[in-house]
Amino acid sequence: MTYPLEKAPISSEACTSVAGGLFDAHPTPSLLFDRNYLVVAANSAACALFHCRHSDLQGFDMVTFFPELGSSLRATRHVTTMHGVAVHRPDGSNFVARLHLVVPGDGDVPTLAAVEDMTEHEQEIAAANKEFETFTSAAGHDLRGPLRILKGFTEALDDECGASLNDEGKSFLKEIFKAADRMEGLIDGLLQLSRATRVEMASEKLDLTTLAELVTYELRHGKTAREVECVVDADIEGWGDVRLITTALRILFGNAWKYTSRTESGAIRFHTEMREGRTWYCVSDNGAGFDMSHASRLFQPFIRLHRQDEFPGYGIGLATVQRIVKRHGGDIEAESAVNQGTTIRFWLPPRPPDR
Repeated sequence: MTYPLEKAPISSEACTSVAGGLFDAHPTPSLLFDRNYLVVAANSAACALFHCRHSDLQGFDMVTFFPELGSSLRATRHVTTMHGVAVHRPDGSNFVARLHLVVPGDGDVPTLAAVEDMTEHEQEIAAANKEFETFTSAAGHDLRGPLRILKGFTEALDDECGASLNDEGKSFLKEIFKAADRMEGLIDGLLQLSRATRVEMASEKLDLTTLAELVTYELRHGKTAREVECVVDADIEGWGDVRLITTALRILFGNAWKYTSRTESGAIRFHTEMREGRTWYCVSDNGAGFDMSHASRLFQPFIRLHRQDEFPGYGIGLATVQRIVKRHGGDIEAESAVNQGTTIRFWLPPRPPDR
């Protein structure tokens, strides 16, 4: 004969105790934030990761740990995972992490942030990238020698024998010149791409409005000078390496300048957009645009969405800009429509908090 099992009631205090024990024992570093996004609890793994005690973490604001995402996290109301997030410790050190965030709609339920240190993974990727960039740089420099010889003998052939060549021979010579110039452009692009990853960074507060105005001045007085309406919004600021960000702006404005060359009244604008608490820097034009079904290929090296006879180029510019933005810890995206223009927008992390 069997008897029904009676379940003893479990008190809320017991549940809380068990939950607290499981939270502290969980191997993933985790933080709990109250409705004001202040730390109310941290498990042992989090204390080890942040190099401090439980009591040292309590009361810290969320933006202290995730400065580049603080504002957008406050607007989040769902479960989300973010990769490559810059995390700052209370002692001033920092690391790159994968962040799993649970922000409930109920203000009485704490927000959970689980933090996975990706430093070792990032170091492995960085080492592989460095090896590739070293090869790219060496290959680019090594290719210059043979190309210089090829161009030199081609020019000598033109000077010494050009007059005796028939029309077909002159056409062949012209194509050799064109191919050599294109190869030179590709090598320059490779070296620029390599420098964007290898050059040391020195971040500072940037007056992006002034930098953009300098770039538009260069375009107005360059080899492809023409009448284009260029509007640069006032008081746009950011934080980054002035040389790299200037290079990125030159490429973005140069592309906008190029792809408006067949537009009757070309227009380019540099402005900002706010989205989920993050400032996006935008370069917009009313040029040729492209089909967004190809957008995933846009930032790949040597990929071009227009024919060479339509708009010349090497397909390296946007790949370089992406690497510059990624090195700063930001991201980049594009929005476009055929014959309706393009907007390339990117964001940069704010200045790290002084501790």
